Amino acid sequence: MIFCDPIKNIVLTGFRATGKTSVGKALAAQLGWSFLDADSLLCTRLDADVAEVVARRGWPFFRQAERQLLQELSAMTNTVLATGGGAIEHQDEWLRLRACCFVVWLDADIDTISGRIAADPASATQRPSLIGGVSARDEIETLLKQRRPLYAAGSDLRLDAVGASPPDLAARIVEAMGRRATSC
Repeated sequence: MIFCDPIKNIVLTGFRATGKTSVGKALAAQLGWSFLDADSLLCTRLDADVAEVVARRGWPFFRQAERQLLQELSAMTNTVLATGGGAIEHQDEWLRLRACCFVVWLDADIDTISGRIAADPASATQRPSLIGGVSARDEIETLLKQRRPLYAAGSDLRLDAVGASPPDLAARIVEAMGRRATSC
């Protein structure tokens, strides 16, 4: 989906551990824009990490707070937002974002995602199980099957996040934005 209006914001979407935060920081630095990490901002607002919020109030409460944050983004400008992996499921809010934002899907394979999650000491507090009762790998596989079509339909650009550094991926996003601007 291509719009010829100026891009107000850039939204990074994709599954857990695909590099949204790292790429977002690099991209914001290249553009001189603000950077927001949705999960970090929500943890600050809710005064708890994701695992605590989910344990105390459940996923529906967390998802509602996430939905509100997505609604707020449409009023911002010059912001790079790294969303939580499930934010794409808020389809009404996502459609509004698509009208004012350039949406980039950072994609990775199951092995890469599993390895990154296992290697990240923050995973226990920032990435609680979404479906429970299955292995981490099975959860990733199940959720990727559900979400990949949403990521594909809800993004302006897909980038393979495997084997590329955050600054390289940020540069590819800037290049794609330039191509978009010249095609309008």
